Amino acid sequence: MRRSRLASASAILGLGAICLPLLAGCSSTTTRPPRVVTTKTQQAELTVAHLIANDTFGVSAAISGETAVVGTAGTSYVGRAYVFTKTATGWDQAAELKGSDTVAQDGFGGTVAISGTTIVVGAVDNANFAGRAYVFTKTPSGWTQVAELKGSDTVADDSFGWSVAISGSTVLVGAVGHSKFAGRVYVFTKTTGGAWSQTAELTASDARAKDAFGTCVAISGTNAVVGAQGVAKGAGAAYFFADTANGWQQVAEAKGSDTVAGDNFGISAAISGPTAVVGAYGHARNTGRAYVFVHKSGVWTQVAELKGSDAKTGDFSGISTAISGSTVLVGASGHAKGAGRVYEFRKSQSGWTEKALLKGSDTVAGDAFGVAVGLSGTTAVIGADDHDHRAGRAYVFSNLNDS
Repeated sequence: MRRSRLASASAILGLGAICLPLLAGCSSTTTRPPRVVTTKTQQAELTVAHLIANDTFGVSAAISGETAVVGTAGTSYVGRAYVFTKTATGWDQAAELKGSDTVAQDGFGGTVAISGTTIVVGAVDNANFAGRAYVFTKTPSGWTQVAELKGSDTVADDSFGWSVAISGSTVLVGAVGHSKFAGRVYVFTKTTGGAWSQTAELTASDARAKDAFGTCVAISGTNAVVGAQGVAKGAGAAYFFADTANGWQQVAEAKGSDTVAGDNFGISAAISGPTAVVGAYGHARNTGRAYVFVHKSGVWTQVAELKGSDAKTGDFSGISTAISGSTVLVGASGHAKGAGRVYEFRKSQSGWTEKALLKGSDTVAGDAFGVAVGLSGTTAVIGADDHDHRAGRAYVFSNLNDS
């Protein structure tokens, strides 16, 4: 998601650093770093030929198998999304995506998601900030737009497309501005005829204005998690949903075991099977944290609190999160004067352990490496949207679970 919109949301929501009592009801295990934390080797640096200053390539990133998609909100925020595929010679650009009706200021590419041969791209500023999302499918002739999505009740300033997620034939789209920033999430399903239709509208059981429900969305099979960074004066919350015989139902509301006002728990989230990770980039004076939850016996329970071994004030750790199996990535775009880092954590018999630090081969202060992360199997794509006068870059790392 574009940080310019995050900043405007924070101003509208009035998020601050007022402390609240600690929240009870969650177990917590603070992750301790191992004796040796390795630095992983970068496999590729992604860019496109015509990038210019302020294109913000890498503001969003996602990966599925050997296909990655990287968003660029673009000069004047027209925006594009670029598809890259792994070949025998490296990672090559395979397509440049744009919405069929996108124009300047639409913000196309601010959010992206991919599952197999289907890509979803958000354009949060379309139609006076009502927002849209576009679905693309790989065909024998290339990547083709097959749908333009909007919520059944979205209006101007709803910011539909603020967050997007996809798993198989199901798409989630967040509209964080809906109903005075209470927020909504819309579920779309691909029918047997190939059309995409809205099948559900999700809201929190305790929804209030300025909660920002839909700040982030993530889905894995029949389980989904929705972040709401504005809950409780910016302490934030995450809501878990399940696709049941009676449709999509909220099954849990979670908070970090030590999150307080201003922590922005729910700024990011990712889910893989019965495991989810939720970021809280404002925690501890913007040092940030990420929290791991596991679904067992019908209950979502916090099992770990992740912190980088060299975390410092202002790192914004948790601004982005990704998970694949037993590996979690946590972005910290503010680390090292904004050069940025990404931390790799792995589940072991002793709990969740930090295994590696990732950084771009040419990233410097202010590049914001880690503002977006995507993970599929052992391969990650990481955005640094401020690199080279905000032209932006994305970086690919592989073999993330080899140590």
